[in-house]
Amino acid sequence: MCARPMAASGGRLLASLALGLALVVGGCGGGEEVVVPAEEAEPVPALERPGLQGESVALEDYRGRVVLLNFWATWCPFCKKEIPNLIELQERYGEEGLQVIGAALNWKLDSREPNDPEVFHQNVERFHLEQGLNYPVPLIKEGMDEVMARFGDPPGIPYTLLIDREGRIRQVFQGNPGKETLEKAVRTLL
Repeated sequence: MCARPMAASGGRLLASLALGLALVVGGCGGGEEVVVPAEEAEPVPALERPGLQGESVALEDYRGRVVLLNFWATWCPFCKKEIPNLIELQERYGEEGLQVIGAALNWKLDSREPNDPEVFHQNVERFHLEQGLNYPVPLIKEGMDEVMARFGDPPGIPYTLLIDREGRIRQVFQGNPGKETLEKAVRTLL
């Protein structure tokens, strides 16, 4: 997992949800649940950012689909290792209602000049072409701490949320859980 600077506030409820989910998935919860039951799930916060071609990428537009929202960065080796799994899941389950969304984060390590949005955009676009990403990539060029606080304030990336068709967070993955774990969770909601 790649560490990230911590935001000053927010996201405590999602952080608690993430910890609870991690315990269930990790085997400490005693159950075989792959996803949180719908009645216990929290609604996903809004997210709308520009995509690589300047188009708007908004979570709300994917209501009715199962969404894997993955926060990542081009410099993160764990993110790079996870991305082929996301590409494969989108290819395999897209027609059944899955939509992977890869929210790219802008950090100092991602550009030659701290927080330079133009260098960040170029780096993400180059990575997108080289890796053959087959899903939307919203660019979080500015306000990253605020966005991450709303989504649980994770200590690092990759950080992935599994969102059901009604817009509820049914699972949270900190780090790279592996293809089999992701696929099992996704199939539960399709």
